[in-house]
Amino acid sequence: MVSFSGLQQWGLALAVLAGCETASAATTQQWKSRTIYQTMTDRFALTAGTTAAACNTTAGLYCGGTWRGTIDKLDYIQGMGFDAVMISPIIQNIDGRASYGEAYHGYWPNDLYSLNSRFGTHQDLLDLSAAVHARGMYLMMDTVINNMAYMTAGKDPATNIDYATLTPFNSSSYYHSYCEISNWNNYTQAQLCQTGDEIVALPDLYTEHEAVQDLLVDWAKQVIATYSIDGLRIDAAKSVNPSFLTTFHDRVGTFMTGEVFEQNASVVCDYQNHYLPSLPNFPLYYTILDAFTRGNPSALFQRIALVQDLCTDVPAMPTFIENHDVDRFAFANDDLTLAKNAITFEMLYDGIPWVYQGQEQHLNGSYAGTHNREALWETGYNTGSELYVLISKLNRLRKHAYQLDPNYIDLQTVPLYQGGSELGFWKGAFGRQVVMLLSTQGSTGSAYNVTLPMTYGAGIEVVEVLSCVNYTVNPYSQLIVPMDKGEPRVFFRTDLMPGSGLCGYSSNSTSLTHLRLSAAAAAAAAAAPSGGESVARVSWGVMAMVALVGVLLV
Repeated sequence: MVSFSGLQQWGLALAVLAGCETASAATTQQWKSRTIYQTMTDRFALTAGTTAAACNTTAGLYCGGTWRGTIDKLDYIQGMGFDAVMISPIIQNIDGRASYGEAYHGYWPNDLYSLNSRFGTHQDLLDLSAAVHARGMYLMMDTVINNMAYMTAGKDPATNIDYATLTPFNSSSYYHSYCEISNWNNYTQAQLCQTGDEIVALPDLYTEHEAVQDLLVDWAKQVIATYSIDGLRIDAAKSVNPSFLTTFHDRVGTFMTGEVFEQNASVVCDYQNHYLPSLPNFPLYYTILDAFTRGNPSALFQRIALVQDLCTDVPAMPTFIENHDVDRFAFANDDLTLAKNAITFEMLYDGIPWVYQGQEQHLNGSYAGTHNREALWETGYNTGSELYVLISKLNRLRKHAYQLDPNYIDLQTVPLYQGGSELGFWKGAFGRQVVMLLSTQGSTGSAYNVTLPMTYGAGIEVVEVLSCVNYTVNPYSQLIVPMDKGEPRVFFRTDLMPGSGLCGYSSNSTSLTHLRLSAAAAAAAAAAPSGGESVARVSWGVMAMVALVGVLLV
């Protein structure tokens, strides 16, 4: 057992922190500009020098990943352009082995005040936090506030849980009375009954009670302060009393995104509108899969409109196509080109892009048997894989568009074009928007042209940032896009590319004003006379100033 506190004085620490602000409290608005790389600590990286046996995902056992190993692989994460890292729940979990495995995932807690020693020490976690923040990245912690865990090994959970072994909730009075969930779509059952089984029981915390609330809030504040946590993922938020989600968010005072595993947009949006400012965009997730693995692109346009209509703040919702609780994209369809299109949408659509470890290596495990929780070290951390390189480019473009226009993140994506197998989107203010054209044809797609209407102004030169090929918008403001082999296309104005680090352009920090001044100066220099009378020079100077003012006002 590893204690959080260097002083080993938990009670004193809570008393000191009571009523205090957390040391690291990033807001929802600050998180919107970030992109998240989700790690599963036990399966992400081994401590340097460690030799591990092959990781058997079916057995569901610990495979040896650690916080120290994560530190050693931050270059790998940052190389894709991510500026936020999510780690598994950090607290101590139950020991022992069930028929379907061990608590390697972190979702079977039995002691909130101790760390999971399988992942490392108090100092290791401090060092991980320091290493993440030294790179300008955020640290997100996966968090369980719905339940504790107890191994009943086949005995009736209603009568065979020794609550005295659970810390700090060491009495049955802290929990709802035992009941089974017979219908997961019944939210009353989901919030009052236990989500476990007769092998590993998950006693359901009575989060309506003030004593339970106070303990959870004080614990979260202490962890956030101790390890400089910037945000939380709330596991199984669907099973938590909804009003407590609001209380927990407001009292803890940092960004949270709550898992409501639900396809129904009205349900998820109701949670955002009334309980939590952020939830992973599950309604969109299902439709992304439908579009890119089953060739049904029209449904995506419809679902985008629905979610934008029902949810108050789509840009605050993580957008994803994989996580640890669903099949890998490649399990549904292993066409790499389809994965490229889905990832392009995931990274450039509204919301906080959220990539699950191994997605960049095109892993294909299913959730059944937890084959989707592969040990990443078995891939060799290939930084040259096509999806790794693609994600890096898309992250660069997203950050660049945001740097040029801080409003970019909050502007809703607009559907631009729909063909039989194509979807076109526009995000950003006119004149500096990102345009993407996606295909559901896959790698066997044919070569043909698509005419995108009203993209940029007539005569504007744009670059397709994935292939670095330039195009000029025709006199009718149409962009003629060559499609081939189902590859995605992403466009941005060439005169706004400096600072992006893409297609040979510099990666130096820049601003929209700087780029416009540079463009105006270049235009003025090109128009400057080489000789002639002073009147001509004055005329040229006036014209240059007019042009400069015009550029700055656009």
